[in-house]
Formats: sequence, C-alpha cells, structure tokens
Amino acid sequence: MIKKNDELVVKIFELSSEGKGVSKLDDGFVIFSEGTLPGDEALVQIRKKKSNFAEAKLIEIVKRSEFRIDPRCSYFGICGGCKIQNYEYSKQLEYKTKVVKDAFERIGKFTGLTIPDALGSEEIFFYRNKMEFSFSDDEWVTLPSGHSVEDIEAGKFALGLHVPKFYSKIINIEQCFLQSEISNDILNFTRDFFKSRSISVYSTKTQQGFLRFLIVRQSRNTGDLMVNIITYDHDKELIEEYSEGLQTRIPQITTIINSVSQSKAQVARGEKEFVISGNGYINEKLRTGTGKEYSFKISPASFFQTNTLQAEKLFNVLTEFGEFSDSDNVLDLYCGAGSISIFISGMVNKVLGIEIIEDSIIDARKNAQLNNVANAEFMVSDIKDFLESELSIQGYNQLILDPPRSGLHPKICDILSDTNFEKIIYVSCNPHTQARDLQIICGHGKYLIDRVQPVDMFPHTYHIENVVSLVNDKNWNANDTDLADSR
Repeated sequence: MIKKNDELVVKIFELSSEGKGVSKLDDGFVIFSEGTLPGDEALVQIRKKKSNFAEAKLIEIVKRSEFRIDPRCSYFGICGGCKIQNYEYSKQLEYKTKVVKDAFERIGKFTGLTIPDALGSEEIFFYRNKMEFSFSDDEWVTLPSGHSVEDIEAGKFALGLHVPKFYSKIINIEQCFLQSEISNDILNFTRDFFKSRSISVYSTKTQQGFLRFLIVRQSRNTGDLMVNIITYDHDKELIEEYSEGLQTRIPQITTIINSVSQSKAQVARGEKEFVISGNGYINEKLRTGTGKEYSFKISPASFFQTNTLQAEKLFNVLTEFGEFSDSDNVLDLYCGAGSISIFISGMVNKVLGIEIIEDSIIDARKNAQLNNVANAEFMVSDIKDFLESELSIQGYNQLILDPPRSGLHPKICDILSDTNFEKIIYVSCNPHTQARDLQIICGHGKYLIDRVQPVDMFPHTYHIENVVSLVNDKNWNANDTDLADSR
C-alpha cells in the first residue's frame, strides 16, 4: 500500500486526456504524474491518494522515453500553454487520436467506430492567429538553485501567460513560439512601455488598477495585424502615446484598439472599444477545397478559429462529411461570426446561422455582405429556445453544430434526438463533452454515427478538435458495418 509522500520508480505507458503520464502498479493501481511521457521510467512522489488512483510529482527521469525531445521554449514546464512540447509530434498525433477513441468508447459507449488518425498541422510553431496575454502585479519568479523565497524580490509588474494552478501568477514571457516574432516584439514593447511609466495593474482583490490584458490578432492570409490593449478605463493621452511608440517600433500593425472593461471577472473582453488607429478590425481569408476564397472581418470580440491553416482543413472535412448539394437547406447553430455558414454557402441552397451573441451576428451579416453571399442569413437567439420552436427548423434537412468547449445543454440533446435531419455534423474542441452529447442524441435510435475525423488545431497541447457526422436511421444502409456497430 502506498501513501502520501512515498517515492517510487514507475514506468509510463500512456498519457491521460489532460496530458499526464499514466503508470500502473502490479495490483492495477493507477498513478498520474505531470511531466512524464510514454516510455519514461521516472522517480515520482505521491502527492494525493484516492481509493483507486494517485497523483504524483515528478522527481527525476530515470530513463528517457525514446520519443522525448528537448522543448524549444525556455518556459516549458512552468507555463501551462504547451504541456507536451517535449513529445515527438508524430506521437502527439497518435495520442490525440487515442483521446478521441477513448472518449467515444468510455463516455459515449460507442463500439466498433473507425477513428482515423488525427490530421496534423503542417506548422507546429507560430501557428496561432490570436494570443491573449495578462497583466499582473504578481509575477512568477523561478528561484535560483540554493535560494529561498526570502532571497528573491517578487516582481510587481508582469505581462505574459498564466502559471497552472495559480490564479494570479503570471510569467513575464519574452519569447513565445505560438504566434510570431512580431507578436513577441509587441509583447515586449508593451511591457517596457507601461512598466517604465509605473502604470498600475488591475487587481481582482482590490478591484483597482489600469492594465488588464493585451490581445494580438494576426491574419495568416492577408498580413493584417491588430493590437487590443484592455484597460479598466480610457486614458486617451497615455494610450495615444503608447500607440505612436508601438507603430514606430512595429509599422506592420494595421489597427490598434483600446477596449475598456470594468468587469470584476478576469475575462479578456471589453464593454467599450476605442479605435486608436486603423479601422478597428482585421481581414482574414479562408479557401475551400475547390479553391474558392472567402474574406472575413474580425473585430476585437469576434470568435474565429485560432489556427487559420488548420481551420481550412477542418472546414473542408466538414464539407466532405456534409456531401452538400444545391438542394440542401442547412442550419448552423453556434455560428459565431458566420465562418462555417459562409464557407459552405456556395455548395448549398441556403444556410441559416444562429448565435446568442449579438456582436457575432452583426459580424456574420457583414461577412456575408463582404463576400456577396445572398443565401446565408443570421439571427440572434438562444439555441434551446430556437430549437423548441418547431416551425424554426422546418424546411432544413442538414444541421451543423459547433458549440463551446462545455458542449450542449442536455435539453438541446434531447430535442435533437427527436428531430428528422438527414444529417447532423458536430464540430467540437472537446471530444469528451462531444461523446457525452452524442450518446444522448443517438440514444433514441434515430441517428447513427457515420464518420469521425480528429483535426489537430493546437500542436504541443493535449487539445484536439473533432468532426463527427450523424446520419438519420431512415438513410442507414444495413450493410454498413461501421454504422451497425455504432448503433
């Protein structure tokens, strides 16, 4: 029997869905350990013990996995952004494919499904088009060997990324490999500018302070570059001075915005926006598999897939699964700024996008106009309220779902389980909530899983996007063994 603080050597055989190494003792007792990889032999210390599993801290790698590599980022192991950057990318894709398979078998109770390999990203660094950095008066300080906390004067000004499990701790990031070198220049200039002027940082404890967040959005296909500095209030003179200095240093910037948020919650979104320079948005383009190109205006609060190149791959998988024709009428629920609706508009008769966030619908309508798309309409509505109105879904034969990470409300799943769409396509960034929802939707026997395809949108993290198509039972071919097993 093991107990808290015990140290033991374990062999890691897989990663959990949260990127922790998994090992088992001879009696089947499971141990999860941060910082370990399949193939590692590691000395770990038990920190928490439950009846059938324990969580352990890594003390030392006794024998390295053959798939362990040196991480590129110097903040690896402290910053929570890229937990498996030290794992060969081909093995990351194998791991993510297994995460989807396990979720559908364990949570969804689906058996016999064919889960293809996750589609990898051609670029595994500098792939993000959006980064959010936080200001904090509580800087994370790494102690030099042989020093104690008392020896170190903790910084009171930080701009960077969060330390896992610490609510306010921020690492002063100087170089991140997720977005671009220009993004790093913006980050460092911003920190130096405000720190040199002793500008205060907002504190959730005192609910006072000026600086809150820095958001950088960068178009992959047009070169547009947005800087959005989020503050507690608007100091026109200070922000204009910052804007002038920033544009002198980085002339590639096309628009600068000062969003103001007095919300107590630490959410990187403003209630008011002041356009300091440029037009207040950036343009991005997506290309379909047939080469057709669509443009999108992205405002500060707009949702847009954060990996542009993989978004094209993801949307092309969706269109392949949909097998759309010019007779199809499609509902796009959780449509955001209309990217999916517009992307498929040239393949269908009409599409209606539904979203509860009014700003997103405003952007979606503008994007439809920008692309001269006349067969896509958008409306603001709570998704559950929309579905409960039977007249609202009449005349539509296909449905697309792309909900938040938390998935669908159980009531929405119940409603969908009793609908008669020819096909439902569910896009999710969380295969666990997706499998949970699909168990309910398929539970009434009307829908069967047809195809599944994971797409890696976030290399070096444990996150995976997944596309699933459901077919109506009346269209089911009894000779299709995959569908028969998923029943």
